[in-house]
Amino acid sequence: MQPMNELKLVNQEKFLNSVMNVSENIRYVLIYDLKGNEVYKRKMDGVVDLLTEKENKIALKHTVDSWNFRNSVSEKIGNANYTLQVYDNLMRALFPFGKEMLLVVTLDNAGSPNNIVQRIQTILSGHLK
Repeated sequence: MQPMNELKLVNQEKFLNSVMNVSENIRYVLIYDLKGNEVYKRKMDGVVDLLTEKENKIALKHTVDSWNFRNSVSEKIGNANYTLQVYDNLMRALFPFGKEMLLVVTLDNAGSPNNIVQRIQTILSGHLK
């Protein structure tokens, strides 16, 4: 399969829908480049934002910075397969998306994160190069 940044809009929509459909506990699906620029964003219908737009941008900038640090030491610790940030009110799972992007999936705490992460990894396995 082609890397995500080469897919046509129809395939992007199909991919985002496939991730959103993994669980009713998914709040957001976001794709960021490793410079912190939002590439795609999908929000589940009816989701109420917990952070302001400004707070979200700051939080995701720190997320991307942390991911980039992990990449800079990957020769010593290995490549990150995913990270899971668990908070009282939500969880955020981060996955490498190709070599230059990051898939961020925000979930509420009602679901089974291990099952959700495994299902998303299965979807990603067809999209990573």
